[in-house]
Amino acid sequence: MFDIPTTTQTKENRVARGIAFGGLIAMLVMAGCATPVKLGSNAQKPYQWESLSHHPQLAWHRHRADSATLFIRLPANEPLHLRKDGGSPFRYSLEIEVLVNPIEWPETDSRESPQALLHTFKWEGRSDPDVDFLTARFSFPLATGRYRIVHTVRDLHRGSDVTGLALMDGWSPEAPVRCLAFNTETGDPAWGLGLPAGSRMGLLVPADRASSLWSLSHLPPIDSFPSAPFLDRNIPEMQFPKSAFPRLPMTPTESDGVIFPQGDWTGWKLILWDGEAGLHRWQNQGDDRPIVVAARQAHFPEMKNLDEMIRATRYIAKRQEYQSMRKARDPKRALDEFWLAFGNSPEESRRLIATYYGRVHEANVHFSGLKEGWCTDRGMVHIIFGHADRIRRDRMGETWVYGDEGDVNALVFRFSRKDKDRSDDINAFELERYPGFRSPWEAMVGSWRRGKVRKR
Repeated sequence: MFDIPTTTQTKENRVARGIAFGGLIAMLVMAGCATPVKLGSNAQKPYQWESLSHHPQLAWHRHRADSATLFIRLPANEPLHLRKDGGSPFRYSLEIEVLVNPIEWPETDSRESPQALLHTFKWEGRSDPDVDFLTARFSFPLATGRYRIVHTVRDLHRGSDVTGLALMDGWSPEAPVRCLAFNTETGDPAWGLGLPAGSRMGLLVPADRASSLWSLSHLPPIDSFPSAPFLDRNIPEMQFPKSAFPRLPMTPTESDGVIFPQGDWTGWKLILWDGEAGLHRWQNQGDDRPIVVAARQAHFPEMKNLDEMIRATRYIAKRQEYQSMRKARDPKRALDEFWLAFGNSPEESRRLIATYYGRVHEANVHFSGLKEGWCTDRGMVHIIFGHADRIRRDRMGETWVYGDEGDVNALVFRFSRKDKDRSDDINAFELERYPGFRSPWEAMVGSWRRGKVRKR
């Protein structure tokens, strides 16, 4: 295992007339309880971040032709630490389950389809007060094909677990997951396809992909919001500028000053570049499938600067209000006045702020891929309507139900998985829009603007 240092966080400024944004941030990162919970299970409302016992981050990599690797990071204070007796050190004991289900595989003479395989790993260690994160790497066999992988992180001492889903594409030689993007200053892989903006980034390339030129194109952050659920119009696809300065991956040397992710990188090549905020796309000459990495602020998934907090109001702000806040000489005051207009008192406005940005934080945690979670279709619905009462998942997407399932008055949203280009972005979902959503959408936005929304 290797340990990742944390960045010291600065205190937020307080909002005028009694609204404390700094206190809000503290509310958004409350520790989870010790109740056994499965993410997205029907036993409890899905996507309730605070209720989860653990908050793991994962990165997947097809390290070899016949195997794959899971990188996992967990806040060090979350596993329950126990000891055998008064003279023994405190230890944590975790179990990682990886259930690999084949989706597609090469045609063979055999009529039998590949079997689903379950891999179990033990993850144990001693308590260390100087460590902020526990980080580990696990490898498992993986034949050529495409897979749906269900992963479970289980705390054996606490008896709790958190379950999630990933898709692994190792069908073709140019599958993006064969390369690994990472932070060269920490050795941290790109958790959820994201790296901190401003860091020096690296891309590890297998030997068979290193003999031709690679080109980089950078797309700075842009305002790109999903349309309302009742509007049948598509957001334009992200258009990257023309690539420039093609280069060959180099052989790593000690003079590069690079901290590599855990693993054996003998024979691998390296590309280094500076990670400005936005999206970075590397493409191998002649390949159709690029590697795309999102460079995000170091405080992500929280919102910690004024511009971000103003942008996040887009779903409930009128167009003129939104533009006025973006162009205001004193944007902080403009944002204060925006929220104060919705509450009968500073305390009521504070409650609205905590609820709204709490949902923004949850959306960033659960729905982020190449886009920040709050800018996605699922993030939009989650922010406005809150936690669904039930979520049903299948290979093609998710169905969210608000109300009693089967009731004619229930509100049902269907999100289809966007897998047309076999992207490694497992959080690319698209809402099936419907004109009938206009009435409930406008009613809920109106509730926000009247300060009548309650946490759910």
